[in-house]
Amino acid sequence: MVQAKLLKADLHGAIVTVTKSKCPSYVGIKGIILQEFKHIFKIITQEDKLKVVPKLNNVFSLEIDGFISYIYGSKFQLRASERSAKKFKLKGTIDL
Repeated sequence: MVQAKLLKADLHGAIVTVTKSKCPSYVGIKGIILQEFKHIFKIITQEDKLKVVPKLNNVFSLEIDGFISYIYGSKFQLRASERSAKKFKLKGTIDL
């Protein structure tokens, strides 16, 4: 139930961490989502640096009330406004 609400949530201001990526330089980036676009997140880090991280081929972790949820960016490529109105179907394949 939490993940169903997370799919439709607006992630602006959420603290996320890049946990897996095909590009090793993205792994470990942690910060606040400043802007969300269809294919990228703009994340501001603790060092006040703006990082542009693509959603494709990246896995993000998000903690809500002690519950850690993983966001697969390849399956999350929609704008926040489009995501809130869309009905999601369960798919079991994850490619990374």
